[in-house]
Amino acid sequence: MLAVIGSVPDPEAEGEYAYETLWNGLRVIAHLPGDGSLQLLSQVGWDVAAQYPELQALPIMLPGLEAVLDGEIITVDGRGRPVAEHLEQRMNLHQPTAIGHAIEDLPVQLVLYDILYLGEPTLHLPYTARRDLLDDLALSSPHISMPAAWPAPAAQALQETRLEGYDGVVAKRLTSPYRPGRRTRNWIKIKHPVPR
Repeated sequence: MLAVIGSVPDPEAEGEYAYETLWNGLRVIAHLPGDGSLQLLSQVGWDVAAQYPELQALPIMLPGLEAVLDGEIITVDGRGRPVAEHLEQRMNLHQPTAIGHAIEDLPVQLVLYDILYLGEPTLHLPYTARRDLLDDLALSSPHISMPAAWPAPAAQALQETRLEGYDGVVAKRLTSPYRPGRRTRNWIKIKHPVPR
């Protein structure tokens, strides 16, 4: 599911959305077939799991579980803020030795923010129900996390993400199902103005 670039919904519609951090990472769909393996499919369909061995913690945290999760791979600085340049460096590494060194120097996190399958398809469920299912998985480790979701008003989410150095927020309509490959106003990418 894809977001449109836009602005904060009008005041009368603002409460129809939750607000999550805009990560600007490497978008992946995580496939967990329940046999201990993991596929991380990029938007072009490549399995990039071998480039990020630290994310093999995910099937260990969910043993035997069949699931498909949506999220982004990011690299962070010492304060936990995404660093696009570091992610770019990791994305360009393919040799096991170089990747092994990068685990220490350029560690990644998988930020998971939606769930498409959990023993059965969940695409038809509203965002709030999918988010509850994801939260129930209680995924938290140095390399796996789930972002906070702020209720309306959006001003708090915008203020906090600006203070923390993020690029903005994504407004997600509470009642929206998951539409693979579709770009709709159910997800709105709201970027902070660039300082002059």
